[in-house]
This record gives sequence, structure tokens and C-alpha cells, in this order.
Amino acid sequence: MSLPSTAPSPLAILREHWGHQAFRPGQEDIISSVLAGQDTLALLPTGGGKSICFQVPALARPGICLVVSPLIALMKDQVENLRKRGLKAEAIYAGMSHQEIDHALDNCVYGKAVKFLYVSPERLLTELFQVRVQKMNVGLLAVDEAHCLSQWGYDFRPPYLRIAELRALLPAGTPVIALTATATAQVQADIVEKLQFRPGYQVFKQSFARPRLSYSVLHTEDKLRRLLEVVRGVGPGKTAIVYARTRRQTEDTAAFLQQQRFPAAAYHAGLAPDKRSQVQQDWIADKVRLIVATNAFGMGIDKPDVRLVAHLDAPDTLEAYYQEAGRAGRDGQYAFAVVLAGPNDGDELRRRTTQAFPPLDTVRRVYQALANYSRTAVGGGELAAFDFDLQQFAETYRIKAVDAHNSLKILEREGFVQVNEAVFHPARVHLIMSNQDLYAFQVANAQHDLLIKALLRQHGGELFAGFQTISENGLATSLRRSVNEVRQQLRYLHTAGILHYQPRQESPQAMFTTPRFDAAKLPLDQPRLTAARDLAQHKTNAVVQYVAGSRCRQQLLLEYFDEADPPRCGVCDNCLAAKKAQQAAANPEAWRPQLLNLLQATPQTPRQLLAQFQPQDAAAVTAAVRELVDVGELQYREDGKLVVSSEQ
Repeated sequence: MSLPSTAPSPLAILREHWGHQAFRPGQEDIISSVLAGQDTLALLPTGGGKSICFQVPALARPGICLVVSPLIALMKDQVENLRKRGLKAEAIYAGMSHQEIDHALDNCVYGKAVKFLYVSPERLLTELFQVRVQKMNVGLLAVDEAHCLSQWGYDFRPPYLRIAELRALLPAGTPVIALTATATAQVQADIVEKLQFRPGYQVFKQSFARPRLSYSVLHTEDKLRRLLEVVRGVGPGKTAIVYARTRRQTEDTAAFLQQQRFPAAAYHAGLAPDKRSQVQQDWIADKVRLIVATNAFGMGIDKPDVRLVAHLDAPDTLEAYYQEAGRAGRDGQYAFAVVLAGPNDGDELRRRTTQAFPPLDTVRRVYQALANYSRTAVGGGELAAFDFDLQQFAETYRIKAVDAHNSLKILEREGFVQVNEAVFHPARVHLIMSNQDLYAFQVANAQHDLLIKALLRQHGGELFAGFQTISENGLATSLRRSVNEVRQQLRYLHTAGILHYQPRQESPQAMFTTPRFDAAKLPLDQPRLTAARDLAQHKTNAVVQYVAGSRCRQQLLLEYFDEADPPRCGVCDNCLAAKKAQQAAANPEAWRPQLLNLLQATPQTPRQLLAQFQPQDAAAVTAAVRELVDVGELQYREDGKLVVSSEQ
């Protein structure tokens, strides 16, 4: 497909809406492929500008761009960013009312200005969506986080498998662009197959190498003390992310850093929405330099000057580690990615992998408990979201929290349920009466007149056009009423058919993604679950090997992602140690004082001596010992221990 002669060039679109003067490496070729109507797979490293690769061609092509994305928070961020640039975008995801979904779809069918519709995968083939999407002029289908399509990937999501069915409902020839930051060769092939790419498709893959990102693994029994050394070593005033596995760990670590006079803050889903937003904004504005967060933090946040990403525990997969570590140094300057490894971390990681696959009886019990918790009858509940508190759920049904969590993950992987982290949805209102009918209602119902006037004063005619975000606290203040009174009045107006009112939400949401089954007849796929367990164990072993590895860290990562013959990076801990060892081998004198001091204190075997040095220094220390023995400064006793010659 060629662009209409009047269409602006991709570069002109980039400059007009994003203010960038040139594309990043690889982006222009990907965009050209999409504009030529070819199905396209784009593999760009974290921070490589994936969204530009579908947003720019979407603006250059006629019609709307349908974007499939699995993460509500990321979806909302992208929609908000597009709107800030003056581009019309809508989103449909769990937690929205039927009226909101209906209105958003109508905007895409009848509102010519809407260019982007973001949809969570489970919404794609609902009857409501299928009917409306066929009325839309869809010009491009974009699949973000495309690795979720593959059962060989690290975040498989069954609803993604149905995206190919959607293609039959779109105009003939509508191209697909699939994007991901992490995919092995096996996952890439799976994406192409599952999305039914047409002949002539293009695959664009940049190297996963980050030449200015120094990867390190620091073995320690005191992670907080070592973290402090790392933060100090990076330098004062530098921006950093510290990833922790649990909410408690984020709080404790942030408190420790604050005690050491570092501007640090904790970030996790358990914080109040206002607090979470404030922490994130303070970090972006450099008011807080160190943010200690659970692993969801950072998605969709483009902060280029992060100098350090530290992990208090190794992530479950190298894919996840690559994405999280890759949030450092996006400005192209030197940055550091550090894993703090404890002596038992490998065993702990393997234990968690085993726990992640509870017995099927436990999974069925959790499924039944979820049905009871949500009061969902057999055959009902499909895509009906409800508030969900994991701790309360586990306590109510006397299930271990870890078993409940892992069983829900299995049910998600099998495509039966979905659980979303807490995402803040402010209250929203849409006036559904005509202006004249509303005025008549106000005259006849004076007790509601002040609230309606306050809404119109704050939001004007936009309330008649669609849902608008409102502040219940602001309305309460202006009307000198309590927030509860305002909410009660809004609920009444909703029931009376004057407006649609969607209360604020800030709890995690869960839902059944299929009609609810009888738990005893739940069609769990045992062979697929066994394969998933084996894959998880393989990925766990890859992480353990990475942490223990003595070769170039970047080579280890690139080989995992099937890059052939990757070069040594020269800047990771192992590469730097190898350089140091080479220098020391050429100059054993550098190790002489330390070795003589150790052996004057206690005669030791070579094995005992080497245990007191970093593994990467072993070759250099061995060479230095050999040199000192050759010149007679060290000697072996009959028991095989080394001593300083004068002490034998």
C-alpha cells in the first residue's frame, strides 16, 4: 500500500507530534514495512522506542489503529500521553462499566478523529466488540508485548492466542505489527505462526547488546550494606531504581537508605493511589533520586538518565531481568545493572519455581473459592470484574496465600481468570439527558440542582459528549457537603437515568475470562501445565547460571536470546576482572602485599587462600602465588600449606 500523496511523511509526523528531529536506529525501516502493508515483527531492546513504530504509521495511514496490550497501567499511560499530544485515543479494559465501553466503541465507530483504540486481549472477541469492530475503519493492528502469544515465552497469556481470529473481522489486507523487547528464536517463530503472518512478512531485530551498560553480580551475605556501597560508588545525586521482591522489602530498604541520608522512597501496589502517583512524579522530577520498587515499576516510564538498576534478588527469568535492567542508561551514557546475590538465592529461586505449580486439586479448590468470593454461578460471570483482595480471600477460605497466588497464576495461564494489580480509576460522569430535559429536571428537583450546576461549571458541555473525570472531594468542598453525600446523590442520579456515574476504583480487580465452570469439571490441561513447569525450571536454571557465571555477562544474556557469536562487552564485572587478572599476571607484584599478609597470619593451602578472593580474581592470584614461590618468597610445607619463606 502506498501513502496518499497528501499524507505527511513519517519524519514530519515524528517532528510534529513528538518533537524528535530523527528516528532512532531501526525505527524507520520498521515503519516503512508497516506502511508498505507488510506484517511486521519488531524486536527492539527496552528503551528502543517500540510505541513510535506503530503510532507514527498509524497517523500516516487512513483509519484507526487497534492496539492490543496486556497491562492496564501501561495502556492508560499511553492513552494519556497521546491525548497530551493532541491525538484522540480510547481504551477498553477490566473495571470499566458497560456504558463506558459502549461510549468508547461508539467514538471509534462514529468519531472520525479517534486514531487509537487500546484493548486488553480478553475483550477482543466479546460479542459487543466483534459487532462494533466490523463497523470501524481499522487501518492497522498493533500487538504490544507480543511474547505473551508464545507458550515458550516467559509471560504466556492464552487470550492473546485469539488475536488471529480478530484478523478475519478486519478489512482485507490490514497489516499487523507485533512488538516485543525480549524473544528467543523459538518465541519469534511462535509469534509469526500464532498471528498468521502473511507471506512477505518482515522481521526486524536489533542486537540486544547494550555496550554502555555494565552488568555485575555481587555475591554478599549482607545485601543492604553492599547496596549502600554500590549506591555510593555510582556517585551522589544519581538516579537509581532498586528492585525488591516484596512490598515489605521495598519499605524496609527505602527506610534503610533514608537513614543513610539518601533521598529514597518506596513504590508498590499497596500504596494509596495518590501516594503512588506522588512518589513516581517526585522520582521523575529528581526530587527523589532512589526509588525502591516491586517489578511492575518502570513500564512505560521514559526516564533516560537512570544510572543504576539494582536487584536485591535475581528475577525469575532472564527476559524479565533484561527488561528491568534495561531501564538504566537509556540516554546512551554509562550505567550499571547490579544483582546482589546471597549464598542461598539459587536454592530459594528453585523453591519458588516448584511452588509456582501447586497440585491440580489445590488449583480447583482456589477456582471454587473465587466463585464463592464473587458469588458467581456456574455458566455466568464472564468478563465481569470485581474487587479482589488476595489476603482477605486466602484468609476467608483458609488457603495459604502462596498457594492462592500461584493457583491464580495457573488459572490465568490456562485462560480461565484474570487478576490485575490495583490501578487507580478516578470517578467519572456522563450526562445522558439532553440539555433541555436536564433543565426541566433541575427545575422540578431543586435538591439536585446545585450538584448538577457544579458539574456543569467544572466540566461544561463535555459532560454531554462523553465520560469526564470528576473530583468527588472537589465537588463536596464546593457544595459544603460530605463526600459520602455527594456519592449518594450521584448514585441516585445514575439510577434515575440522568447521568452515568462510575465510582472511583483503587482495588485490584479479578474476573472470570470464560463462563464459570463447575470446579470439578474445570478443563485443566495437564500436559500443557507439565510443559510449562519444565519451561519454568529451564528459565530458573538459566538465571542461576547467569548469576554464577564467570564469563562476560552480556555474552551470557545475548546467547540466551540466540545471538550468534556475541562479542565481549568489556565493561561487566567479569570482563573487568579478566582485564585486571591479565594486568596482575603481567605484574604479580600488585598482589604481593596482600598475599604475604594473609600467609604471615595463617599458613594456608592454595584452595583456602583462593577462597578469600573474588572468583574472577582466581587466575591472577594463582599466577602471583606461582611467581612468589618461584622467587623464593613463599614455600610449601610438607602438609601442602603455603608459608612465607622466613617462617618455615
